This record gives sequence, C-alpha cells and structure tokens, in this order.
Amino acid sequence: MPLARRSLRITTALLAGVTATALFTGCASQGSSTAKDTPKAGSSTTAPTDGSATESATPTPTPTPTPTPVTLQQGQVWTAQQVYDFNPNFSPDPDYKVQAGSAAEQLVKLQGASFGWVNQTSGQTIEIAVAHPSADNVDQFSGQVAGKSQQVPIDGAPAGTVSYFNVAGGVGTLQVFTNNGYWIVIDSKMFLEPGDSYEVASDVMGNLQ
Repeated sequence: MPLARRSLRITTALLAGVTATALFTGCASQGSSTAKDTPKAGSSTTAPTDGSATESATPTPTPTPTPTPVTLQQGQVWTAQQVYDFNPNFSPDPDYKVQAGSAAEQLVKLQGASFGWVNQTSGQTIEIAVAHPSADNVDQFSGQVAGKSQQVPIDGAPAGTVSYFNVAGGVGTLQVFTNNGYWIVIDSKMFLEPGDSYEVASDVMGNLQ
C-alpha cells in the first residue's frame, strides 16, 4: 500500500504539471495572435497596388480670360461730325438691334458695344461693334476671322493693326484688330469692296486711341 500511494502522488504531480504547461502554452498562443493582428501605434498598412485607396488630386481650374468692358456711347465710337462728313443723310438708327449669330453679337457677348446708323433717304444701314477682348484671346479670335475672310490693308492704320474683309448675303464686313487690343466690326450692304469701309474704320480707330 505505501508503494501504491507513492505512485498515485507521482501520477497526480505529473498531471498537474502537464495541465499547467498546457494552460501556459494556450495563453502564450493567444497573446501572440493578438499582437500579430493589432497594428502598433504609429504603424501604417500597405495601400492596395491598384490605386483604389489613393485620392486623386483635384485639378486647379484654368481661369477664363476676362475682356475689358467697353463703356463708350454711340457718339464716341463714331462721332456726329464724322458721320456727317461720311454722308450727311446718316443718323443713329432708333430701331437698331443686334442680329443673333452675327459678328456684332459675338462682340457684345465679350462685354463690347454695338450701334447702328441709318440713311434717312435710302434706308441703308451701317453697323459698328467694338470689343476689347483679353490679350490671351486676341490671337484666337483673329485666327477664327482669318479662316473666313481675306486679310486686307488699311492705309494709314497704326502698325500692328490687322484687318479682314468678306462679303456674305450681300453684306460687306470689315473686321479690325487694332494694335491697342480692340476688335472692331463694321458692316453694311453699302460695303461691297474693302475700300468702301476704310473711312469709317479710320474714324473709329482714331476714336479708340
């Protein structure tokens, strides 16, 4: 019997040791898993390689060039004396309206001004529009006009002035880009040749200096 009790004590001790070891091993395994799954403070995760986690930078909008508003009155664009010298039968047209889709309308949209004169005898009209586009856009507008019109010289025009002329629908149109940034449109059924409108153009350019 003493031998049996001794064997029982040994067996019990061994079982207790095994149980403690198992418990310790389990706790260590659980702690290792937690440490592995939880990022340390200050650590960062790797971003997906497909770029889905990267925010795209917002593009900076390109500012639209702003034209200089034209505040001139009709008598300042082409004075009463100049009108009389050209043809005393002409006077400001009280019924004048800018035609949709016309070159004059484009200048008005650029914060320009447009006016009309009428011959009290024949009823013929002259339209003059003036705008002052942004310097960044002048070459663009000039190129557009050049594609539809013939470049023509105006005698006595300031250096750097470029002008174009065309006839469409029986209306002659002279378009001038001055050396000080103005865009001028002059049109009439009277102007079937470039030279027909040069006197008016010279008057207007002089008033814009």
